[in-house]
Amino acid sequence: MADYSFNGGIVIKNPYLVDKVEIIQAPLPTKVVLSLQQLGGQVKPCVSIGDYVLVGQVIASAKDGFSVPIHAPISGVVLSIDKQTIAHQSGLKSECITIESDGKDKWIDRKNNHVDFLHYSTKALIEAIQKSGIVGLGGAGFPTHIKIDKVVDCHTLIINGTECEPGVMCDDALMQFHPREIIRGVEILLHICGAKRVIIAIEEDKQVAYHALLTFNHNDRISVNQIPTKYTSGAEKLLIKALLDVEIPSGGFAVDKGIICQNIATAKAVFDAVISHRPLVSRIVTVTGDGVRPNNFEVRLGASFEHLISLVSPNKRVHNYRMGGMMMGIDVADINAPIGKTTSAIFVNNQVQKPVIQECIRCGQCSEVCPVGLLPQQLYWHAKSENIEKALNYNLPDCIECACCDYVCPSHIPLASYFSFAKALGKQQTREQDKSNIARERFECREHRLERNKLERTQMMADKKKVLKEKMAKEQSQKQKVDEAMQRVKQAKDKR
Repeated sequence: MADYSFNGGIVIKNPYLVDKVEIIQAPLPTKVVLSLQQLGGQVKPCVSIGDYVLVGQVIASAKDGFSVPIHAPISGVVLSIDKQTIAHQSGLKSECITIESDGKDKWIDRKNNHVDFLHYSTKALIEAIQKSGIVGLGGAGFPTHIKIDKVVDCHTLIINGTECEPGVMCDDALMQFHPREIIRGVEILLHICGAKRVIIAIEEDKQVAYHALLTFNHNDRISVNQIPTKYTSGAEKLLIKALLDVEIPSGGFAVDKGIICQNIATAKAVFDAVISHRPLVSRIVTVTGDGVRPNNFEVRLGASFEHLISLVSPNKRVHNYRMGGMMMGIDVADINAPIGKTTSAIFVNNQVQKPVIQECIRCGQCSEVCPVGLLPQQLYWHAKSENIEKALNYNLPDCIECACCDYVCPSHIPLASYFSFAKALGKQQTREQDKSNIARERFECREHRLERNKLERTQMMADKKKVLKEKMAKEQSQKQKVDEAMQRVKQAKDKR
């Protein structure tokens, strides 16, 4: 078996092991909250307060080609359209649609199943994916239809089933229980992008899922490759480097190299959209941590974190809540926040006292584990002193904030947080510099315009004077000729 490894990274033992991976259907929530905020901006509601909606009905439509519509995940009545708290790093509220369930789970009419996607054009399939509200379910939330439509001369499609964050098992469960749908979804993506081959990447510790995919894969262009169980193998650029030995340069994108990466759950969602005509109204979420009994749930989008947490028997202790992953996730303060399309996992951990942060001892362990080859120690000093220019010289933008450096730091310094802060500060400085440059350009343009107007007025006055002078000279010449003629007439009369 090929190595498919990469430099750096760390092996983290799953602290929340389960005897058996399962998927439990979460009960219907009594209400759901759907955020209208997307990567490309905010979509517009197409329902009003008091409207009755069915499952799968479009309740917010995309006004541009980038965004995707939002569908009702439950049947019921629209309670409100207002700003509410969502699970996001900013802590800001977002415009949301709230639906109260009628408990009937009534769906819109959908077409019959078993549609042969090969009969549809690429354009029609991309449109179906966009209309089904599908975005990357691995965490970024980038619209899938844009990604597969943008690639030029695609040669490789990578399906990311690595799920390297310790404790997260939603993709593992999906591969174990829905391998046929995943393989079929991959074939649809393959048909659309026209790649020569597909690589489904899966970590070595997911043997049940690996064999399930092999069992249902009968396509010679699709291979299932096992990669070492190591964090951060799921990072897109690292995965491409490990599988294809292709380096995506700083600031570059995989699609520029003819490569598309999609999450395994996204492939399943594509199957649901194209074959089952089922829009994205639910997802698999792992609920784990030392405060609960870990398990996976298929839950309707917009249900609250609390709705899922109540299903895993949380103990009576005070908890910390985290979304996404124990390494790259974000802390969540309010568990009334809704589950979104990118909510892969919820961590419920017993609250413990955080270790005291100490001074950097220059041990260099952070550099050894950095998967993208940065020097976190130097970056830390520059980020701490807010010297962004020097931090940029140490390739700050290449940091993927995986927190490997945090994990091994004996001084417990939250290095990734410093780098995240430095990036935000750098962006702010860039924006301010851009504003300053625009203001300076406007001032210079105004000065140039005033000077040009002044020169034009001077030239115009000079031209007018010249014309007037020529006119006066001409009139003087005419007058002189008239006077001479009159003189000649007078002289002629005098002679007579």
